Formats: sequence, structure tokens, C-alpha cells
Amino acid sequence: MEMSWDAGWKRWVYRAVALGFGGVFVYSGVLKALDPGRFLISVRSFQMLPDPYAAWMALGLPWLEILAGLAVVTGVMRRGGLLVLNAALVGFAVALGVAWSRGLDVECGCFGGGGETAIVDALLRDAVLLVAGVWLWIFVRRK
Repeated sequence: MEMSWDAGWKRWVYRAVALGFGGVFVYSGVLKALDPGRFLISVRSFQMLPDPYAAWMALGLPWLEILAGLAVVTGVMRRGGLLVLNAALVGFAVALGVAWSRGLDVECGCFGGGGETAIVDALLRDAVLLVAGVWLWIFVRRK
């Protein structure tokens, strides 16, 4: 059966978006995993989790991002990876909103910590990623 140009084009767009979306999380997860102490400072800046829970998050979240990102990139358990990453984006947006409403000066920690990112910038970046993640979820559900 021959594939139409339109169907082939959509498949390539889907693959490119999946590669970019998953790749962002693999990259950010690796940066966090390489310096969990720096990421722990970022987690603590939100003042939402006491120790040892903040430390557990700083140690576990990077590996969850890496594995879920690889699932999206490779297509192995892609739905699960998308579910985890989209939920993480929503959770992080809520955490940013709470920090913002409390007037906290937080370190985003999105790419390993250490860099200052305005909360609005982090929310906008997460919104773009969430749009991509939801689009991938809808597209993968149609298969």
C-alpha cells in the first residue's frame, strides 16, 4: 500500500516533534543528574517539600525525565512517556504559580539549576512544551 504525500509529511512532522519534545527532557534530565546537589538547591527554593523529600525529588526526577524522554524519542512506551512528561509539565506549572503567588524568588532548575529564569519565562516555555506534548498525545492516540 502506497503512502500519500500528506500522510508521509504528517509522520515526519510527528517524528520531529517527538524527537524535539523528548530530547528536551533527556537533555535537561542529564544536566540535573550530573549535578544533583545544584538541582536540590533549585527544588528547595520552591519551599514546597521538606527534606528528605526534596532530596528524593532532586535524585529521582532527573532519571524519570531521562527515561520518559527516551520513551518519547524511541517510541518504546511512548504513551507512558508522554503521560509522565505532560503531567510533570502541569505539576511544574502549578509549582511555579504557587511560588509566584507567594512572592518567592525561585531557581527554575529546568536545565540543571544555577541559572536564573524568570517565572513568566519558565511558564511560557512550559506552555509551549505542553502544547507539543498534548499534540503528540492526541496524535499517538489516533494510531
